[in-house]
Amino acid sequence: MASALQAWLEQINAHESESAVLRGGEPGHGHGHGGGGARSQVRQDNPDRTDDPVLNALYEVVDASTTVLDVGGGAGRYAIPLASRAKHVTVVEPSGGSVEELESIASERGIANITVIQSDWDTTKVEQADIVLCSLVLHHVSDVEPFIRKMGRKAKHRVMAVEMMEFPGMIESPFYQRVHDSNPTPLPAIADIMRVLWEMDIYPDLEMFPSTPPVLETDKVGALEYLRRRIAVVEGTPEDDRLQSAMTELLQETPGGLVVKGVKPQRLGIVSWRP
Repeated sequence: MASALQAWLEQINAHESESAVLRGGEPGHGHGHGGGGARSQVRQDNPDRTDDPVLNALYEVVDASTTVLDVGGGAGRYAIPLASRAKHVTVVEPSGGSVEELESIASERGIANITVIQSDWDTTKVEQADIVLCSLVLHHVSDVEPFIRKMGRKAKHRVMAVEMMEFPGMIESPFYQRVHDSNPTPLPAIADIMRVLWEMDIYPDLEMFPSTPPVLETDKVGALEYLRRRIAVVEGTPEDDRLQSAMTELLQETPGGLVVKGVKPQRLGIVSWRP
């Protein structure tokens, strides 16, 4: 029986191999050319929002004396609002586009207590912080043990990893199956992270949050564009015909947007431990 770490690596490698075939050999994460969730989070999240249960949980452990290190913090989904409560927030983010967006938002809001380092986590040199945060990043990391160990070394008080109960990309899977006649290999999710941590002799706490409907997009045009990008479908092809047929079958209009039938509600959790 494979170890949890070996199973993790095999799962990511299989997913990436499938993705590379769809992308024609181009590098990147996830199926197709897209990245992240169904909707871009770059300017989507209001930094002053009060209805985000994950952010509210993070507020509980952050005050004016707390330093935060956000690993793979993107365009500041959590870093921007946390900066209003924390002493200082450092973001390590490899994407130049995300770094530019984060710095633009921070400048617009007059936020001076954010430092942004454009770098991969495995090569960056950064000081310790009270809390090391990592949101929706671990499931892309193939060599996960040194990544996690480094987070532990850089955390004075606590490591907090935000991840999904169901694997990222689950909302696209029914369409992938109908278009490509196979089921995609899932990326790791919370259960896989827990097994890896236990194998590393790390015994974390787990806080789960209320589920949300599996909303794909707000309109069918946006949904079609998103799905074509994510599962590598070219307009006007037989694959495109199958995709649009699947959309007719699977998408259901709700007040919150287009929900995918048969897909479980999405749930986020925080896996946290003391170094």
